[in-house]
Amino acid sequence: MISIDPNRCAVVAVDMQNDFCHRDGHYGRSGENISKFVAAIDPVSGLITRARSAGATIAFTRLVYDPKAGAIEQRHAIKPRNWIPKGQRLRPGSWGAAVIDALAPRAEDIIVDKPAYSAFEATDLEGRLRQRGVTTLILCGVVTYACVLATAFSAFDKGFDILLARDAIGSWNDELGDATCRIVDLLMGQSLTCDEIKFVAADKRVARG
Repeated sequence: MISIDPNRCAVVAVDMQNDFCHRDGHYGRSGENISKFVAAIDPVSGLITRARSAGATIAFTRLVYDPKAGAIEQRHAIKPRNWIPKGQRLRPGSWGAAVIDALAPRAEDIIVDKPAYSAFEATDLEGRLRQRGVTTLILCGVVTYACVLATAFSAFDKGFDILLARDAIGSWNDELGDATCRIVDLLMGQSLTCDEIKFVAADKRVARG
């Protein structure tokens, strides 16, 4: 169990987009098993609802195709050994690239489009979080061992404290998803269930003491 000051915290929902998480999105239409992504929707929604009610910042990231640089797998001379081409997806401005309706970003939320795994690469996310006094990030979303992990490493390197909501994430590969939780616990912060994360303002903790 850990208590987090919502005034200095942001929940970062990574890539909860239609192309990943909706059965009519790119991966669902392609016949991929997106059940783990779909299963993450309700826990992410519940975490966001509690955080929002407590006054925490909510941030959404959207992985989008970069027409100048090309898709991630097209940018390197040495390709990932086991990479499987995934076709056209995550087009900027498309329904597929949008956050799923079940999570419905609000006007006050932070939304960043990113061309790479990390939400801090070529985006203004860090500056927008700093402006709100955020020092702790609670990460959730998909894909656990790709964009979620890359964002966690980048955030840690930038000085943010890291929590990973381990029951509000989704992976293609369960083994790698579980390994990501262990990596966070070893190198960056803590992986916890959503129920183990409590939002308690610092002044209220002092008052109770």
